[in-house]
Amino acid sequence: MNDYTNWDEETLAVTSLSLDPRNPRIPEAGDTPSQREIVAELVEHDNVYELARDITDQGYYPTEVLVAVEEDSQTVVVEGNRRLAAVKCLISPELAPHSFVNRFSALRQRISPEAIRKIRVLLAPSREAAAPLIINRHTKKGVQGWEPAQQAKYIALLVSGDVPLEDQAKQFGLTPGQISGALRTHTMYQIACNLPLPDVILSEVRNPRSFSTSTLDRLISSPKVMEFLGAEFDENGEIIGKIQVKEFTKGYARIISDIAQGNINSRALNTTTQIKQYISGLGKDAPNRSRKGSFTSATILGVPEKRQPAKAVSKPSRARRRSASLVPRGFQCKLANHRINEIFKELKKLRVDGLENAVAVLFRIFVELSLSNYLEKSGKIKPILEKARKEGKPRSWSPTFRQMLRAMLQDPDVELTPSALKALNRAADNDAHALSLDSLDQFVHNRLEGPSERELRRFWDQFQELLELVMVDPPRTPPSKG
Repeated sequence: MNDYTNWDEETLAVTSLSLDPRNPRIPEAGDTPSQREIVAELVEHDNVYELARDITDQGYYPTEVLVAVEEDSQTVVVEGNRRLAAVKCLISPELAPHSFVNRFSALRQRISPEAIRKIRVLLAPSREAAAPLIINRHTKKGVQGWEPAQQAKYIALLVSGDVPLEDQAKQFGLTPGQISGALRTHTMYQIACNLPLPDVILSEVRNPRSFSTSTLDRLISSPKVMEFLGAEFDENGEIIGKIQVKEFTKGYARIISDIAQGNINSRALNTTTQIKQYISGLGKDAPNRSRKGSFTSATILGVPEKRQPAKAVSKPSRARRRSASLVPRGFQCKLANHRINEIFKELKKLRVDGLENAVAVLFRIFVELSLSNYLEKSGKIKPILEKARKEGKPRSWSPTFRQMLRAMLQDPDVELTPSALKALNRAADNDAHALSLDSLDQFVHNRLEGPSERELRRFWDQFQELLELVMVDPPRTPPSKG
């Protein structure tokens, strides 16, 4: 049981507090949202203006204490984001979406700036320590509650580390079944948000406030549906597929589209018979389960395994602890090149926490040399060099990191999931992107730019799928005859 009396309470300037980018109210979008984007999301969808109006009319209640944690040299509010957004917009109306700026400006005239310049904040030792309080407020009390997808996201983000499921359930005030269900829901909702669907449908799916997660839960809880999709859950709520991933995606995309368009709902799928009738009527969208294959949630999402992969069993097990180094446990380099292997070994030995600069430089070198090795060993560097010669470049010229990455992404033999391909194309082409190659270069060349552990781990997540493909020397393309 947490002893909240040991937590420090401080009165802090509103401008020194950060909104939580991991707030479950923020829809899945792939990238870490900026503070302005978080404000816009909360104002437009979570009644922040109405809350700000109450504050101006009734005052800021002294009983309203925000809960925050210290992360990456920032004070991040993990409970009370709507209230913090309201006060930030009262202090600086220009932070609000354009259509709300005048309304917040009018409210600002009705309250003294001194009344909201500083607010009380309870500093939790960690997100995990704050979790029971937050879960209780948003799932059991009268605070504006989270939608099911938001609840599942919050719980899934908490469940990590080498702690038995029963112990975590006790810590967070939940049952093991509630945690297992949340993990499954979060996995399937993440996959749904990354399906190749028409934009109008995908927009509906990615809005956790309107997408019917209850219908999704009803379906994925049915063994018949999971058998139909050719997949099952492991004990950590991750997917283990037994058919080709495109067959799974075909069937799941149809189900998600039907939910998003309101063609099915939990009332119409209230019995096993109704569920069987629904999936038997999907016709050409039904997966062909004779096409055997294998995949996991991480395969589809283009990210490394977040929780311990295992075969589906009912008995809870311990989750895999995150590697202290940037390289995840089990990731192997099988290249013949001695230097790349040495760099890989050194990278595995370095703890990210406290050695961020060394890790950033070594990671940057490791990725570039690995791509160069693949292009040279496969013979696919040849057309790049031939093109350069025609453009008058000297024989000593070699492609840059960016040029090699672009060549890899255009290579039909380099098979990446759509989400990984999209992320890497953005890294190569959009220098304004937080995970761009330019950002990675700045860690090496700019004396004023330094990486954080979180940024480095996100860079690894972005590159892992591609790195897995180039960690084995490819067969050399035979020279053409003639």
